[in-house]
Amino acid sequence: MTTMVIGWAFFLFGLVFAAFGISFVVFGVIQRQRLRTWTPATATIREFETRRVSSGQRGSRTKLIAHYEYRGPNGEEYAGEGALDNQRFAVDGSALPLAIVIDPLDPSRSMVASEGAPIGCMVAMAIPFTLFGGVFAMIGWALTGVTVV
Repeated sequence: MTTMVIGWAFFLFGLVFAAFGISFVVFGVIQRQRLRTWTPATATIREFETRRVSSGQRGSRTKLIAHYEYRGPNGEEYAGEGALDNQRFAVDGSALPLAIVIDPLDPSRSMVASEGAPIGCMVAMAIPFTLFGGVFAMIGWALTGVTVV
């Protein structure tokens, strides 16, 4: 009975860990798809903010967040925010332009048009998580004693 409970715990932990690894690639592909298919536009940065983001055991890091405004294809004004990764701006007090992409089906949705992490990098991070999770799931399945007919 105890082995079965431990087996199910290993199995579920393994599935969650593998799903976490796969999510790296899925979210990366979704971001790339949006960058290619959403409508390019220019926004005006109204304010910068720094945000501390937890990085697990490595502590935390600070991200620069831009709060911006843009005009949608229908002429309405919208506001958004996004992280400014690897972008440079000359801050001289004037309004700063920012390249964004707008969801053609819902102009209130937008995102900063940055390159993002390379897919190869995301796959390299996903492989260990997925393999480790898969091994745990298989060990857990074996410990449960459940047979598939």
